Amino acid sequence: MPGCGIRSRLVWILEHRRLPAILCGLALVATLPALGTRLLNDDFCHWGVLAGPSRLGDDLFDSGIVTEESGRLSAALSELFAPVDPGRNLAALRNYGAIPWWTYDGLRVRFWRPLSSLTHWLDYRVFGSSAVAMHAHNLVWLAAVMFLVTTLYRRLMAPAWIAGLAAVVYVLDDFSYFPAMWIANRNIFLSLFFGILSLLAHHRWCQGGSWAAGAGSVLFLAGSLLSAEAGVATFAYLFAYAMILDEASRVRRLLSLVPAVLVTVLWRIVYSMLGYGASGGSFYSDPSREPLRYAWAMLVRGPILIMREWCGIPADIFSYMPDSTTMLFWPVVVAFVVVVLVALLPLLRVNRLARFWLVGMHLSVLPICATMPMNRNLLFVGIGACGLIGQFIGGFLAKESWVPKRRVRRVLAWGLCILLIAAHLPCALAARIAAPLTTSKIVGKVRETMEIGSPEGLAEQDLVVVNAPNPASFLYIPLQQAHKGEALPRAVRILAPGFGQLEVVRKDEKSLMVRAQSGNLLSCHSGHVLDMAWVYLFEAISTVRSADNALRRGQKVELPRMSAEVVEVDSRGMPVEVLFTFEVSLEDESLRWLQWNWKKDRYDPFDVPAVGERINVRGPF
Repeated sequence: MPGCGIRSRLVWILEHRRLPAILCGLALVATLPALGTRLLNDDFCHWGVLAGPSRLGDDLFDSGIVTEESGRLSAALSELFAPVDPGRNLAALRNYGAIPWWTYDGLRVRFWRPLSSLTHWLDYRVFGSSAVAMHAHNLVWLAAVMFLVTTLYRRLMAPAWIAGLAAVVYVLDDFSYFPAMWIANRNIFLSLFFGILSLLAHHRWCQGGSWAAGAGSVLFLAGSLLSAEAGVATFAYLFAYAMILDEASRVRRLLSLVPAVLVTVLWRIVYSMLGYGASGGSFYSDPSREPLRYAWAMLVRGPILIMREWCGIPADIFSYMPDSTTMLFWPVVVAFVVVVLVALLPLLRVNRLARFWLVGMHLSVLPICATMPMNRNLLFVGIGACGLIGQFIGGFLAKESWVPKRRVRRVLAWGLCILLIAAHLPCALAARIAAPLTTSKIVGKVRETMEIGSPEGLAEQDLVVVNAPNPASFLYIPLQQAHKGEALPRAVRILAPGFGQLEVVRKDEKSLMVRAQSGNLLSCHSGHVLDMAWVYLFEAISTVRSADNALRRGQKVELPRMSAEVVEVDSRGMPVEVLFTFEVSLEDESLRWLQWNWKKDRYDPFDVPAVGERINVRGPF
């Protein structure tokens, strides 16, 4: 790279010894809007576990949504990230209506993140219920991560300006904003913080450092795993380091991994023995409990996540599409990823560090394939991706020896260089600046589905929702109501998701039938090959019964003051028609009826039809 003019100035900046601190400051400034964000979704669950009985209303205890253990450190360490547990609270949540009647009996969403949980417990002891202070705490971890990422690049990469370029690319990426503005997502920063420390200590040990560095690497790996399941990606980078960067003999390289393998295996054994994991729904798939579902998810989602790292197209965009549309684009995604790999081959052949970044990023994709593609899960993957991007752009512009001489390969390399520069510098900067606005729009859309209207008289009523647009939100609505000091419904009864058009038939004084006009009650059916809509996101996050756990015709679910009987199912065992029978007349004042208005994005009162009358409830399409 020429050492004059603007270029020499850029090199000077990228090599500046204070660059880590400068990038930390820029990341913090860009993320300051997160301080104004209120509690969101799982933050309310955390409030219920951490605030303590004195701050929670009696209604929450009576409903079974929270327990008398609230506020205790033991509860925080074991149950903070365990919203649904078949052995602890699933029955109580379903009886109240925080999870819907069709929830699978074995649904488990239970994560073990004791180090992250400890930081949240300390929040409530030090800051009370100040959301601003808790968001500021998130920003501290964000800054620490950005400092360590820059340090890691500088330790492994040369010349220094290429390391600086990789760090700039990482900081500009918008994947860090959402975890910063969502208090409950702090765990990814902690896991990444300890993960990078583990890799730095391992590198020092392998470069002739003391055994203390080796021991520190193992301890930091444990810290990464105990902060979030994403810490498995730390082992992915340690494995890649041993296989590619370590210059010792093959036997010594394998032996260097033994402590990390033991720690990772021990963590997983304890994790499973304590009953943690996520299975039974479709939002998460547990590799150990559902290996076939996870393998399919890995095949579909892996290329999507890798593609996002190269071209910057948000991985989340596929959450707003039906599965059929995703599969239509999937071959294009795979072809694109293959073309990028071909363009990278000249660099990969001659540069071990580039191979390390590539293998590390691909291996670190595997854990996050267990859930839907999301940018916020790519922080570990981004370490390898941004390192490789920095090396490719820097080496190409500096005309290093690996740059292809043949015309076809040179054109391909030029094309990739232009794509990477455009996607990860100007476009990434624009996306980073816009992140507070785009994220607030998503958060606002979710919050709309949680606004159930006037609380007057609600404490003595069962809230009956004919077509919930986002059934998952009802796990948080009672906690949100209590947090605002408003009355909770006596119970919640969701008849069906609002994913499609419904036919509602009044059978008699106390019962009505709900039928899907097309498909089944639990799935979206727009009829369009190419489609994007909010409802697909709501469907993805609200799936509490996977296709492997079908319902059967005649199956009956008994809830306090209401029963749901499955009258008809489709070929996959998903309900098509369900009969709901209440304890009282449907006009009784103890029932408050709501329906979701897709045109106005709000809940409206639902007029119960007369006996024998049938009405149609509009869907999103």
